[in-house]
Amino acid sequence: MTAPFSKVCWKLDPRRTALIIVDMQRVFCDPDGALYVPSTVDIVDTISGLAQRCRAAQMPVIYLRHVVRGDGSDTGRMRDLYPNVDTILARGTPGIEIIDALSPQLDDIVVDKLFYSGFHNTDLDTILRARDVDTIIVCGTVTNVCCETTVRDAAHREYKVVVLADANAAMPYPDMGFGAVTAEDVQRVSLTAMAYEFAEVTDTAGVVARIEAAAGGR
Repeated sequence: MTAPFSKVCWKLDPRRTALIIVDMQRVFCDPDGALYVPSTVDIVDTISGLAQRCRAAQMPVIYLRHVVRGDGSDTGRMRDLYPNVDTILARGTPGIEIIDALSPQLDDIVVDKLFYSGFHNTDLDTILRARDVDTIIVCGTVTNVCCETTVRDAAHREYKVVVLADANAAMPYPDMGFGAVTAEDVQRVSLTAMAYEFAEVTDTAGVVARIEAAAGGR
């Protein structure tokens, strides 16, 4: 899925752009994970190839992980929404690790977060500003939850944000009083909202071409 339009098209300077890979952890990406998102299988190869291109362009590659202490001391409202969060996202458990297919490389950065946004009570903003980053490319899962919340927070902090329509994975929702919603519909609505309000939404191939063109012109 790609967006038919975007209100903006940012200039991508590899020296000031970072890749943010959101929550591609075993708990979300492995079929036996407690919070498995089936559509993650469709984005792994795309993200892997993109990360390699970004590293080649000397861009920061930053992984977000949703991790909690496991003793209930830091989960609060998250525990109200997900009563088993202290078990399934506990630090030191296998489920919180990044999947092997996207394993962070030596110079990559891993940022742990307690809630949905990568900026909420983390050092992500400091990491980006220390590297003079003003543009972020966001991919991962779940499109309308941790990815979109991170995108919104980034826009509030004056970052230029690029969201990859073909490298973000949504999940289906059961009937919560309005009818069940498919992953495809969630993806469509979330990407539309982000394209209209918060970010450039485009596809990975186009972004890679822009990065390589900019890097080649340095």
